[in-house]
This record gives sequence, C-alpha cells and structure tokens, in this order.
Amino acid sequence: MIYVRHSFGKDGTQAELLCKSIEDRGDTVIASFSDDLTIPGKGKYAGWRALVTRLDEADQVIVGSTSDLPGRKAVDLFKILDLLRDHGVSLRLDHEGIDTDDGATAILDLVSVYRIAKLSEAIRYGQAKAIAQGRKPGRPPVPSRIQEQIRTALSRGAGIRPTARRFAVSPASVINIRRIMSAVPERMAA
Repeated sequence: MIYVRHSFGKDGTQAELLCKSIEDRGDTVIASFSDDLTIPGKGKYAGWRALVTRLDEADQVIVGSTSDLPGRKAVDLFKILDLLRDHGVSLRLDHEGIDTDDGATAILDLVSVYRIAKLSEAIRYGQAKAIAQGRKPGRPPVPSRIQEQIRTALSRGAGIRPTARRFAVSPASVINIRRIMSAVPERMAA
C-alpha cells in the first residue's frame, strides 16, 4: 500500500511515481491513499485512517517521505510502528530509503529523520503564518544607536558575550556587527 500527503495542486504525481517504481521492482500495489496537506482539523489524515483499516491486506506500507507520516512527535512515530508491527506490516520511506525490515538501525534512522522533518515542517508553517499576518520572521533589527554603542565597545576590546549581555542582544548580533566592522577597512583599501 502507498501513502502520501501533498499540497493542493500537485495532482497526485508523487503517488503515481511511487506506484511505478514499486511495480518496476516486481511488487504489487494493492491500494494507494493520499491526504491533502492543506486540510486542517479532523479531516487532515482521512487517507491514513483508511489505510489503517486495510492493514491486514498488506505486508508493507510505502510512504513518500518522513514528513508524510501523521503526528508531530517521536511518540506518534512509535505508535505508528507499533500498529504496523501488530499487523505484521513493515514501513518503507521512499525518499529517505529507510525500510523497517532492515532491523533496529533503520528504526533509529527513521526516528532521527522523522524528528528533523517534523521540526522543519513546524518552522516553515510558523514562518508562513507570520508572513500571512504581515509580520517579518526572524530577529528584530538592532537599533542603530545600540549598534554604534556595540561598535564602540568592540573597538575598545570588549568581548562578544559580555558586550551582548551589556546591550541585551544576542552574541550572533554582536558577531555580525564585528564582521561588518572588519569588512569596512577592506572595502576602503580597494
């Protein structure tokens, strides 16, 4: 069985490509399920729920990528793996090339890839939401008055972390200001 999630407008080509690659390997696809990534609420994983009702018919579930799996946390992944194990079904992630039939290392790989994919998905969602609300994602800019005070402190030999604490900015902001300071004399010499 195949399962994919896709954004509206991708017209199922990911599922079709998966189906073709599985059939090229000599295996048979008994069913294909998909969910629309843009659907919120209870209908979000209707395709996954339909797949779960037919687990007894399959020996392997092939998912497009880790981010297609339902849930947000590693606990959710373990619930999925328990469910599949109880039905004697293995899980294969096509994009990552992970197959739970390969043993314990595949499961550890799966957990780490799942965590990273879900975190990335949450970050992208949050950024898109902020942009839609008219906000600019990222740190607010350091006011020019504070930047000048940081430049003065750095030119007197102050360290990065003490300067960051003194002016209530991140050390990365102080490093960026120092980088700009060191780049200015190089531009004047050219």
